[in-house]
Amino acid sequence: MHGLRVCLSVATIILAGALAAPAAAQSLEPSQPAARRLVKAPPGFLDSCRRYQWFCTNRTTGASPIGQADLLELARKINRRVNFTVSQLSDPENYGVADYWTLPANGNGDCEDFVLQKYKLLLDAGVDSRDLSIAVVLDRRGNNHAVLVLRHGSGDLVLDSLTRRIRPWNQTGYTFLAMQSGDDKTQWEVVMNQPRDSNVLAQR
Repeated sequence: MHGLRVCLSVATIILAGALAAPAAAQSLEPSQPAARRLVKAPPGFLDSCRRYQWFCTNRTTGASPIGQADLLELARKINRRVNFTVSQLSDPENYGVADYWTLPANGNGDCEDFVLQKYKLLLDAGVDSRDLSIAVVLDRRGNNHAVLVLRHGSGDLVLDSLTRRIRPWNQTGYTFLAMQSGDDKTQWEVVMNQPRDSNVLAQR
């Protein structure tokens, strides 16, 4: 198990106060469009958008749709590969700055960098960008963390730098706070259907 301290920079996101509905649904998407609440994106995300346009725009690959079984196997392979080849290292240790989202070109990265690498590999393999989003969560210990969410026929699945297993979002034990919109990749939304005390959704 990798250390959790390397992902604390994700706390820079500003979250609007919200009350959540019960977490029975398999999808993290709000069930009603009116339930969507936009929040300010983390600074590290905005900077990464300027450098990686593929991370913040929807695009059509032109490839044939990937079957659900093949998609799951592809996601498992990429999750394992990135977790095995990238070493956990905080941004201050790696780059000398508090929050820097980048592909882990030097073989090191924090949780957001793991997400970027998996996101790009899945895109390059033909996965629709609308089926991929980065999400900000609290882990089981209440620490800030970031994961990649993959929309699958069985429900929203989580690719996580802390485990090689891919789990449905509501079996991770995480509290989902906000995530990148599937429709507009530059926007972030409060996740309305995962309960947590409202104080964790307050502004920093």
